[in-house]
Amino acid sequence: MGLLDSVNALQAGLDYHLSRHNLLVSNLTHVDTPNYKPVDLQKAGGAFESSLRVALVATSPSHFGTTAGTATKEPYRVVEDPGASVGADGNGVSIDREASKIAANQIRYETLASLVSSELSGLEWAATDGGRG
Repeated sequence: MGLLDSVNALQAGLDYHLSRHNLLVSNLTHVDTPNYKPVDLQKAGGAFESSLRVALVATSPSHFGTTAGTATKEPYRVVEDPGASVGADGNGVSIDREASKIAANQIRYETLASLVSSELSGLEWAATDGGRG
């Protein structure tokens, strides 16, 4: 296990939420575009949050049904928002719905940023021999 593995996992979360923010804002810019279907970001292979709860290390290639250290090239994908209700012009963007998703996404991003800051502070503390350095 590398020294920065936990920070790298949190960085992946920050990247996800930044990309999702950009997509959600893009949906808002298309609020008046006829037949526009809003999109969202989805983690490839399952729920993104579940991958951040516990950092597990594969000690054998047979663990978890994958090879240790394998990363996917496409960690998340753009999908059409299944919860969007289409209006008379065929547009599925709801300003209230998108704004609430943006707000929730922002809270998650800020939480991850706080965790990254805490991890890096701990590493700095250790690097300076407990602040004696």
